[in-house]
Amino acid sequence: HPKVYKELVYGAALCNDASIDPDKPGAIIGDPTEGALIYMAQAFGIDHESLEDQYPRLFEQPFDSDRKRMTTVHEINGKITAFTKGAVDEMLPLCTHILTSKGVRPITEQDKTNILNLCLSMSEQALRVLGFAVKTLSAVPEDDDEDIEFDLTFTGVTGMIDPPRKEVAQSVSLCKQAGIRTVMITGDHKVTAVAIARELKIFSSQDTVISGEELEQMTDEELDLAVKTTTVFARVSPADKLRIIQSLKRTGEVAAMTGDGVNDSPALKAADIGVAMGVTGTDVAKDAADMILLDDSFTTIAYAIKEGRRVYRNIQKVIQFLLVGNIAEITTLFVATLFNWEPPLLAAHILWVNLATATLPALALGVDPASKNIMKHQPVKTGTLFEKDLVRRVITQGLFVAAMTTAAYWIGASFSDHKAGQTMAFSVLALSQMLRAFNQRSNTEPIWVRAEGINPWLVLSFIASLLLMCCILFVPALQYAFKLTYLTVSQWAIVIALSLLSIVQVEIVKWFVRMKK
Repeated sequence: HPKVYKELVYGAALCNDASIDPDKPGAIIGDPTEGALIYMAQAFGIDHESLEDQYPRLFEQPFDSDRKRMTTVHEINGKITAFTKGAVDEMLPLCTHILTSKGVRPITEQDKTNILNLCLSMSEQALRVLGFAVKTLSAVPEDDDEDIEFDLTFTGVTGMIDPPRKEVAQSVSLCKQAGIRTVMITGDHKVTAVAIARELKIFSSQDTVISGEELEQMTDEELDLAVKTTTVFARVSPADKLRIIQSLKRTGEVAAMTGDGVNDSPALKAADIGVAMGVTGTDVAKDAADMILLDDSFTTIAYAIKEGRRVYRNIQKVIQFLLVGNIAEITTLFVATLFNWEPPLLAAHILWVNLATATLPALALGVDPASKNIMKHQPVKTGTLFEKDLVRRVITQGLFVAAMTTAAYWIGASFSDHKAGQTMAFSVLALSQMLRAFNQRSNTEPIWVRAEGINPWLVLSFIASLLLMCCILFVPALQYAFKLTYLTVSQWAIVIALSLLSIVQVEIVKWFVRMKK
């Protein structure tokens, strides 16, 4: 009915803090929910800005997260009119009348029941429902704190939807694979929140949902127990968000919190990782956050997690790669000292291995692409790079390379002379280090099945290190400086075989790890 719709549409257009961006046609400055109301007014042929110019705002009761509504006052056709919009369940108790196609009449309990049933059915369709009311005042309020939200006339409801993008559901599933639980905290109605959460695969039949009212009745101990299975918190206040974050941290979770408003800043600050919206976020929220999303997309968070894991794993690869070489060098010299042998390696040899044949592959491993299965790994405890498995790998691989280096020295020294033994030991240590860089790229996948892309830097570093090795092994002046000698074909065959065994050892261990999983 035109008269009924007029009050509703005027309320939507005037009781509104959003505006159309003059620099970007079709874009909204402000809250997207209020932006949708501007578009609705346009659909009824009403220009939001022209209406504001015609009926300027004389007074307002701003939106409040506790009241869940806002009111603005305008002079329309000589009457001081207040428009209120907000959560229907919060507004209905303040309404004494209802506007129908036949005019204004007192509101009945049956009317309220019908309205709530309508809102419930709309919420089940994932629609965000807003209620609207109007009131005629005798004068414009002079006191800024004056409450005018009573004896309202209910004019109707609107339903709107921000359709979840398909990639968001995929990102939620990706996070779930990665051992990351996504929790929705919203001011929407419980039914609306569950409908959206179910569509995004955040909520399932095994999960629980808690409303702000239920949260207020809970003690911290009860919340700590409930938060383990709850994936949707609906109709919450900013203070509730802070409680939820604190509860998650008490239960041992690493909590990341997203937010955009000033009221979100305490929760963003309290979270282990505060994530602010770069487009719609306030400066206060951005200052309180640890990370800012430039596109306000949940998918970007999944990408950030993946990139963070890649960097973390690459640091571990470099540490593992370098420590294995160091343990091999130390163990080889220790065994030689124990058996009172001549030193299998000279200081110059160790220095060369650490600077020439280890540095370049280590740098290449630092920029390695992410593993194909990196988002299937479970999260690790924070605070240290030295996981138990990393320490085990470093020790076992280091001892194995030391055994191969010692064996090379013993074979060379026994069947030729000390200098040949040193040359073989040095060559095995350096070549095994260079070759191991390729199977250090993953601790579970075979050397031939690994990353999302090739690492050309690793290949280039291997070639550069190999050329440097050839220089000191075959250029007479450098060979003399490093106290090395020429090896026979059979000795080179032994060196290559022992060097390749370090790769074989790592691949066998990986195979056992995969079988165990």
